[in-house]
Amino acid sequence: MHHRYIVVEGSIGSGKSALSRRLAEYFDALHLTESPERNPFLEQFYLNAANHGLATELYFLMRRAEAVDLINAEEEKNERIIADFLLEKDQIFVPVVLNGSDPANEQTLFWQMKRKVMPEYPVPDLVIYLQTSDENAQKRLQKNGGGILNLFPSGYLSQIQDEYRRFFHLYQNAPLLIANADELDFINNDDHFEMLLRAMSDMQGSRHYLNLSEN
Repeated sequence: MHHRYIVVEGSIGSGKSALSRRLAEYFDALHLTESPERNPFLEQFYLNAANHGLATELYFLMRRAEAVDLINAEEEKNERIIADFLLEKDQIFVPVVLNGSDPANEQTLFWQMKRKVMPEYPVPDLVIYLQTSDENAQKRLQKNGGGILNLFPSGYLSQIQDEYRRFFHLYQNAPLLIANADELDFINNDDHFEMLLRAMSDMQGSRHYLNLSEN
């Protein structure tokens, strides 16, 4: 397979971290993970979104800027990278997290900071978007999230899901494989994982949909 830099994306509870880890192991690739649990501002944001959103997003911005060097270094060695985040995913979260209407416009401040600190970044050879319903994302979080669902501000998960759908409906920066994560279990079902590998290998054009009912 010719893809060297692959990104697995999806909303909270989609299973993107587990899938990216399995793909990295399968391809013996560098696994680049955002590890949101390491963000020291994140829990404070969940408890008091109005006061901690900017710090939360700036922390993620700095870590993504650092990730650019790691990706470039692996690409120079012609090594494969599997990441569980898009470098431009702030376009999904910032409209939800930061207020863009007040005179003290935190959105504007964030984009100004991004222009200062974010270097030009590489474009993935392939993006895998795990599309899932709000209901199934909540079920996964209840099962695996260690109570994180209870920390979310009211309506937060639905807003993020909507922003993911909007973003990837318009996404054109890289070839996009949209996988139905409600039907397909890439972690516990080896047949489904093999189906994904074939779809990745056979990928043609800029957009492809992977559904169980069509295979």
